[in-house]
Amino acid sequence: MHEGKYLPGLIVAFAALPAHAQQASPTPTPPPPTITTIPAIIPERFSIGPPNQTPTPVPVPTPTPTAAPAATPTPRVTAPVQRPPAPQATQAIAAPTPSPTVIATPVPDMVPPKPQVIASPLPAPVPTEQSSPLLWALLGAGATASAGFAGWLLLRRRRAIEEVPAPVVVAPAAPPSPPPQLPPTRGVTPARVTPPVSAEPFEIIFQPLRIEIGTQEIVIDLELLIANTSGTGADGVRVSAAAISASPRQDAVLAAFQGQSQFAEMAGPFDLPAGEGGRLPLQLRLARDTLHVVDLGGRPMFVPIVAIDLRWRAGLSIRRHAASFMLGGAGPSGKPAPIWLDRGQPRGPFVASRYTPSA
Repeated sequence: MHEGKYLPGLIVAFAALPAHAQQASPTPTPPPPTITTIPAIIPERFSIGPPNQTPTPVPVPTPTPTAAPAATPTPRVTAPVQRPPAPQATQAIAAPTPSPTVIATPVPDMVPPKPQVIASPLPAPVPTEQSSPLLWALLGAGATASAGFAGWLLLRRRRAIEEVPAPVVVAPAAPPSPPPQLPPTRGVTPARVTPPVSAEPFEIIFQPLRIEIGTQEIVIDLELLIANTSGTGADGVRVSAAAISASPRQDAVLAAFQGQSQFAEMAGPFDLPAGEGGRLPLQLRLARDTLHVVDLGGRPMFVPIVAIDLRWRAGLSIRRHAASFMLGGAGPSGKPAPIWLDRGQPRGPFVASRYTPSA
């Protein structure tokens, strides 16, 4: 009867011991394997010894305090050995009978298994001892690989830094030296810059149209293009023109024509504002007996010259402008060629060039 009452309490007490032993198994000390194998021995111990046995196991508790510090130097193992027997056995036995004999019975039941289990093989620590070197080997290999990878990255970074070309430092260009300054001159005033003024107040373009040789005279048809380039308007412009033959006295004849007081007006008067121009057709006649004929290689020829005289009113004064042109057939060089008198009527085209009398 008493055996049936104590059986649940003892099973609970011994069942707690394997749990604590499994938690302390990682330590390399021998006590953990002793605790793990206790559940296999508890049924045999419980069936052999009844709760009311003789107090022969009383002297056994003496090795319990000695074995506890020797077997478990660490505080982890001693704690689970003292916890389960005292509270669990007291609660289970105190329920049916408060006698002190019940409290002493569980203590010898728990202590004797320890010397019997020490000789048994220890399966639990074997995998722990075998796995620890493997774990440390794996950790060492990982650390070695990490160190090697870090060294490779560092070496690669150093090579990349060494391969970067150093920036080329360009020396700043020296500032250009200022041009040498000339010493100031005393007593010299700079000349005023005046805008260019046209040398002639009028621009005249001479265009010969026809030259006809008659028995009594030479007829010349021409056209004048007159433009006012003086910058001021010209009022009452009058035009006079005369045809002469080139000769050794041609400059004197031209000067006499342009300086005469009697002005043979041929066109006008008309006003010509500044910057404007006009077209004026003219026809001149030259008496054949006044020609200066030159015999060149047995052939007669002459060169006509046309003198132009312009007069206009500028305020209260009369101003004058003269120009002379030599005309003829178009020569090889673009200059006027002489007019031959033995070839009949000359044929164009005709050209003219400006003639300037010698001083």
